[in-house]
Amino acid sequence: MRGTAWISWLRCLAVYGVVLIHTVGATATAGAQGETDLVDGWVARALDLPLLWVVPVFVMVSGALALDPARYPGAGEFLRRRVRRLVPAVVVWNLVYVVYLSLTRPGWWAGPGEAGQRVLVGEVAPHLYFLWIVLGLSLLTPLLVPWLARTGRRAWLVAAAGAYSVPVLSLWPLGPGGEPVGVTHAAWTWWLPYLGAYLTGWALRGVRVPDRLLLVLVLVVAALSVLLTWQWSNPAAPTWLQDWAGAHYYSPTVAALSVAVYLLAQALLAPGGALSVLTSDRVMVVVDPVGRATLGIFALHFLVLLVGTDTGVLGAPVAPWPVLLARFVVVAAVTTVLALLGRRVPGVRRVL
Repeated sequence: MRGTAWISWLRCLAVYGVVLIHTVGATATAGAQGETDLVDGWVARALDLPLLWVVPVFVMVSGALALDPARYPGAGEFLRRRVRRLVPAVVVWNLVYVVYLSLTRPGWWAGPGEAGQRVLVGEVAPHLYFLWIVLGLSLLTPLLVPWLARTGRRAWLVAAAGAYSVPVLSLWPLGPGGEPVGVTHAAWTWWLPYLGAYLTGWALRGVRVPDRLLLVLVLVVAALSVLLTWQWSNPAAPTWLQDWAGAHYYSPTVAALSVAVYLLAQALLAPGGALSVLTSDRVMVVVDPVGRATLGIFALHFLVLLVGTDTGVLGAPVAPWPVLLARFVVVAAVTTVLALLGRRVPGVRRVL
């Protein structure tokens, strides 16, 4: 347990980072458009943009586990497990959100055909595309593991850097007239921009940053977080910065931040690390079940947030920053409890 406890912690940090992003996102956007209090808008930005690492790091953690040749059960067994785990989740959670939005958003339902189209391009809920990412990467894993087993870390890092460059280059102004080349967003291609993160998770697993460099990593994380917060939707940010290193998931800035967070967590929480006390058996009895429930927390939290804001129990979507913090705590706690309880129910457990 102790050797991989940092992975459980990183899963938990990432999933609650997703919850926080969705909790404050509407206020951050309103602030950028001058439609809410200046302080509330900037606090929301500061709680949102520094967490752009959460999705890439989620994928890195998945790669660190799924691409391990020592744990790989063979193509047939691996795919059976992943299909049993992911396909029901993709179907059920898209159906849940389609039903909820159809019942609560006048005019949203335009027939099953359009609903299916929304599912395939990620317009049902803003987070469900992640399920397609993991499913796509899982289907690719049987091709990757044999190669990883017969090569070494240098080859892994080169392949990871090459794959990571695909989304980065695709949003640089390299097209005619300085336009981005573009990345296609559809259910069957969402995995492509995250292949680099998937390989990076395995390539960097076990890489222990020396203690003397940990402060440098902390400063890198802090500096990139401040930069992303400042530049997002900011007219004062230079055009070249927005074009070449924008505040979005495919930015080289976010790639560097994600790698720094991953390495920092591994160094601090690994055995002998400065925070290794947090990986004691007594602590991990609590953390590990939450880490295993992160897929359910990820899928369910947005529904809890919608219900809370639609009913007014958690306030309006755009709210003062103290309300945002309280809302985050409530959504995170309620979702975690529901996910942990649901995992005890045999049928429900398959989608949590």
